[in-house]
Amino acid sequence: MYNLILRDLYLALYSSANFFYTSSFFILILVLLPFIFGTSIDQLQLLFKGILWIGLSLSIILTMERIFNTDYEDGSLDIILQKNSSLEIIVISKYISHWVVYCLPLFIILPLLSLLFYLNTSDVFAIFLNLLLGSFGMIFIATFVSALTLAAKRTIFLKAIIMIPLFVPFVIFGSGDNSWLILLALSMLSFVVSIYVSTYGLRLYGES
Repeated sequence: MYNLILRDLYLALYSSANFFYTSSFFILILVLLPFIFGTSIDQLQLLFKGILWIGLSLSIILTMERIFNTDYEDGSLDIILQKNSSLEIIVISKYISHWVVYCLPLFIILPLLSLLFYLNTSDVFAIFLNLLLGSFGMIFIATFVSALTLAAKRTIFLKAIIMIPLFVPFVIFGSGDNSWLILLALSMLSFVVSIYVSTYGLRLYGES
C-alpha cells in the first residue's frame, strides 16, 4: 500500500501542477467573495463555511477521474491489479493519496483564510474538525462511483449527477456548528459502502 500511495503522490505532483489544484481553487473562490457579497464581516463569516464545502465538493467532483480512470486509460490499472492480490489495499491507498493531493492543501491554507475572514480560534477548530471528518466521507463516495463507472467514457456529468445528492448531507451538516458526530457517522457509513462497492467494481473490471 505504501508504494501505491507514493506512486499516486508522485504522479499528482509532477502532472500539470495538480498537487496545487485544490488550494488555488479555494483561494480563487474566497477572494471573489468580497466583490460579490460586499465587505460586511458578519455576512462574509456566514458565507465562509458554506463556500468551503461547496468548493470542496466541486474540487472532488472535478478531480475524481484521477482516482481510477487515469490508471485505466494508460494501462497501469491492469498492472496494479496483477501485483496486488488485495483489492481492499488498492482502494484504501486511493483514499489516502487522493485525500492528500486534493483535500490536504485546504487544511494547510485554512488558517490563512480564517484570518482574512476574521474568524476566531474556536470557529477555525470547529471548521477544521468538520472538514476533516466530512472530506474523507466525500472521498469514499467519489471512489466507489469512480470504480463503478470505470470502463465508461465521457461520463463526468453522469458521475456528478450521482455524487451531488450524496454530497448534500455533508454540505448541510458541515456548514453547521457542533455537527462533527453526524459527519463522523456519515463518513463511517460511506466507508463501509465504498469499500464493498469499490472492490466489487474492480473485481468486475478484472474479470472482464
